[in-house]
Amino acid sequence: MPRSTPHNKNKVYFVGSGIASLAGAAFLIRDGLIPGDNIHILEELEITGGSLDGAGSADEGYVIRGGRMMEEHYVCTYDLFASIPSLTDSAKSVKDEIVEFSRKYVSSSRCRLVRDGKKVDVSSFELSEKDRLDLFALLIHSEDSIGDKSIEDWFSPSFFEHNFWLMWATMFAFQPWHSAVEHNRYVRCRTEHIQVYVYCFLQAMGKHHSTLCFGHGNVAMVNLIIRRHS
Repeated sequence: MPRSTPHNKNKVYFVGSGIASLAGAAFLIRDGLIPGDNIHILEELEITGGSLDGAGSADEGYVIRGGRMMEEHYVCTYDLFASIPSLTDSAKSVKDEIVEFSRKYVSSSRCRLVRDGKKVDVSSFELSEKDRLDLFALLIHSEDSIGDKSIEDWFSPSFFEHNFWLMWATMFAFQPWHSAVEHNRYVRCRTEHIQVYVYCFLQAMGKHHSTLCFGHGNVAMVNLIIRRHS
């Protein structure tokens, strides 16, 4: 809950200058009424921004390590941006700038992946039946049952050689050693991608997606998949 009086004595330190630290600092200033001078962000690199850092120029183009898709259901993000004034126009917020830019420059992607300067054919995920079953099994496991397993603990080495992993990793900046729980959280947050997992599972079972119904038979089959990873 936002404070009503300034909190001048508190000192706050963030480790890393990624989007989490920057957002945390902004919330502390806005809702915690902590002066910006009392907030310190520690970064070992020469450039700030975490996965959103960037390099380049208007003439040669820019390169960033990661990107974020700004969508309408990111309510908390837009709430924060709406409270931050534009650097170039005090009558506008950062949210206003994002909306205006998105309407003026509509994205049009004709290629999802590029390797060695050539377009990668991603018409197939290239996943084996085992990969598909592993994907679905991970999706339906609880976080407690997954525990501290990494993504590479859960999948076979060949999984990371396929188009599916290449698309997923480049979209959300995942590495094989990252948490399997965090991987699942991303899937659940982005509901449009859950259908990919379900489809992979049903493909392995030889079923059409419209036949999905978690009756007793399907639950038994799902439980069998879970036991493979227990």
